[in-house]
Amino acid sequence: MDSIIRNIITLGLPTLMLLIARVATGKTGDAATWSALRKIGGSFGMLIGLGVLVFVGFVANSFSYFVVDSLLVRFYQKRRELEKPEQLVTEIDKLPITNDLKIKLKWGLLHSNNQIISLKHVILKWFMLAAIVNALLSITGYLGAFNLFFELSSHFKLQYLLAGLPIFIFFALVRSKKIWLLVSAFCIILNLAEIVPWYFPAPAFAGETPGQNLRILHSNVLTNNRRYSDVISLVKTEQPDIAVFVEVSTVWAKELAVLSEIFPYSSNLQESDRFGSAIYSKLPLENTSVKAFSKQRKSLFADVNFQGKIISLILVHPTVPIKQQNFIDRNKQLAGIGEYAAQVKNPLIVVGDFNTTMWSPFYKNMVKTGNLRNARSGFGILPTWPTFMPLAYIPIDHFLVSKEIGVLKIRTGRNVGSDHLPLITDLVI
Repeated sequence: MDSIIRNIITLGLPTLMLLIARVATGKTGDAATWSALRKIGGSFGMLIGLGVLVFVGFVANSFSYFVVDSLLVRFYQKRRELEKPEQLVTEIDKLPITNDLKIKLKWGLLHSNNQIISLKHVILKWFMLAAIVNALLSITGYLGAFNLFFELSSHFKLQYLLAGLPIFIFFALVRSKKIWLLVSAFCIILNLAEIVPWYFPAPAFAGETPGQNLRILHSNVLTNNRRYSDVISLVKTEQPDIAVFVEVSTVWAKELAVLSEIFPYSSNLQESDRFGSAIYSKLPLENTSVKAFSKQRKSLFADVNFQGKIISLILVHPTVPIKQQNFIDRNKQLAGIGEYAAQVKNPLIVVGDFNTTMWSPFYKNMVKTGNLRNARSGFGILPTWPTFMPLAYIPIDHFLVSKEIGVLKIRTGRNVGSDHLPLITDLVI
């Protein structure tokens, strides 16, 4: 009986994943299966998709042992407090389970000494469970195109890597658990592959010449933040050529108006009392307009006249994907940004709080469609949110640039009371 349950769990999870992926393709027959495998494999292709299903089956099988064995051992150890061990042993011998599980149950029953599980056993089980959870979360992010919660799990690659290190060290010391050592090593390699490339130096920009540098500061000021002077002080300290802001309430709009003393050109969008966007510039702004990439939050567009060159700038702030409808709207907006960027002839900068990280499949489709690259490439992942929970830091604020624009530097600014850190970049045109 226990082997049947294990087989159901082992085959059930990868089968369910494959069925969900098949439905999402909109195809039928063999074509749906191959397309589903390619989707699961993401940018790595169909074979990796198959490998992911095999790995999920392996993890599910290991998890089934944890569930079935642990629950039965605990069940009989609790009964031992009220019943005679000899009667329970006789009962175990009659159970329709494998001999291996019978031996485990008898050992757990006769050696419990009225204690449910030894401390060593508890620690081992918790590390096994941690390895399982870390593995599943590391994998489900690649299925983000199918589900809101899968997509949410794609954002925490750094946290999965940091969690995987102590798990790997533990199983390296517990030499008898080599299979779990492999699982934890797989998680580390998988997440390293997503993080390390962001630290590889970007190729030098051939067009770099003195006097053509452009500094831009971006800040999600947070609607209910009241540290107006801190934001304004940061702008004065950093001395950007252009400063852009999102989550600009009507109160924030009034407070930021003082920046007109420094920036003679500006463009503002006030969608509600709580939400708006603003661009302040030392350079002339032309063709300012509002772009609607979805039904919800709109984006500010402007052409910047920079030393005789026209650079297009889009300030975006898609919706927070915590509900299904918002998730759909944000994804539609990201897709629209990518499609629009592909049509822009001028050098292009897309900046804002995207409410997604670089590891989301929707982000990846956007930059691929729009022929854009993230300015933080070569400078690290630079997490920007949430400032109130540093252990959960993820990079959701971005500067995206077209191929004509080089990046000299990008960095986060100091905390100005928002839940986002400002992001400052020096570009070369």
